[in-house]
Amino acid sequence: MDLRAEIITIGNELISGVQIDTNGSFLAERLQSRGIPVQRLVSVGDDASSVAQALRESMKRTEVILVTGGLGPTSDDITTEAAARFLGRTLQLYQEALKHIKNLMCSLGVEMTDAQKKQAYIPEGAELIPNPIGSAYGYLIKEANRLLFFLPGVPREMEAMVEGTIFPRLEKERKGRLHYRARTLMVFGITESRADELLKDLPPQHEDVQISFLPHFPEIEIRITVHSSSSQEADEKLLYWEKETGKRLDPYIFGVDGKTMEEVVGKLLREANATIAVAESCTGGLIGHRLTNVPGSSDYVDQIVVTYSNKAKVDLLNVPEDIITAHGAVSEPTAQFMAQGVKNLAGTTIGLSTTGIAGPGGGSPDKPVGTVFISLTDGNETWTKSYHFSGDRLQIKQLTSQVALNRVRKYLLQKI
Repeated sequence: MDLRAEIITIGNELISGVQIDTNGSFLAERLQSRGIPVQRLVSVGDDASSVAQALRESMKRTEVILVTGGLGPTSDDITTEAAARFLGRTLQLYQEALKHIKNLMCSLGVEMTDAQKKQAYIPEGAELIPNPIGSAYGYLIKEANRLLFFLPGVPREMEAMVEGTIFPRLEKERKGRLHYRARTLMVFGITESRADELLKDLPPQHEDVQISFLPHFPEIEIRITVHSSSSQEADEKLLYWEKETGKRLDPYIFGVDGKTMEEVVGKLLREANATIAVAESCTGGLIGHRLTNVPGSSDYVDQIVVTYSNKAKVDLLNVPEDIITAHGAVSEPTAQFMAQGVKNLAGTTIGLSTTGIAGPGGGSPDKPVGTVFISLTDGNETWTKSYHFSGDRLQIKQLTSQVALNRVRKYLLQKI
């Protein structure tokens, strides 16, 4: 029999709405991608009886239970005590965990406190799960043919422990011999409903093949998961379904398996031996932020200029004042001059610009909120297009940056 899982996330901040539960969604997505179905995801507060009840219910239904949160040093971190009481186990001081906390505090130049020492007390019989980033070790408890994983609630700590320890361990614990493969297609420029329509002629879902939609603004992730009795057959099956899906969505697929638009653009810039400079107005530096988030981006990013005011556009990019007077800062001619101006300023292969109205105010009947112009030039040809985006201020900025980067991607693909 193969494994099934349930997820319990713990914290008053989750059930009060103060903080969004990103741990639950991360774990669910990662488990599903490895062919481990998630039957339930529940959040409970920092309350011993609630934790016990959630554990009791999950143990009735599933083989794997992942619990995050409540392993810290503060008084409201009660997960370990609650779990030990529920499972009828005493807390023991684990020297390995204690040494880890001491070393971490020493590296930070501070003394370990009694509260931090509390994190080294773990239910007897548990297997420790190292934390490569933070102070709280996780642990695994085997109880009644169930695997209970307890992990800290800090997302980056939990994620590192899951990838480094939990999933390798789950693979060893699998009862069946099925081989799972998964691929995520990164899609942009099409709605979820339209993508679903384009895929409707694919054969109905089979038990061994699943195609699921994971909207992640402003993109869509399409996850293909297959399983088979042999590793080779699973590889072949995944390749087949990836090709079949790609035939229908090819113009909109920009990457796979979590690759961001900026990573894809950076790779293409490097392959084309090209450089880029960006002049941003309505995006306020967001495109530059995304491009420079990619390691090694200094190989192809030369200048990022935020020309928010009309004066900045004139002084820094040599946009003629009469152009802004006649057409406005948000206009096709202004966008073109901005792209050419930043290219000339930096001496790069490509000049890219954005100018628009992100709102919530500033719109007019002729140019409502969401009006955006994006321009790209290589010195020989200039491409400029107007858009009318909807959404709040942040969404309009995100969409503008995504469309602008996607335009660079398409340009580079044509050149390469």
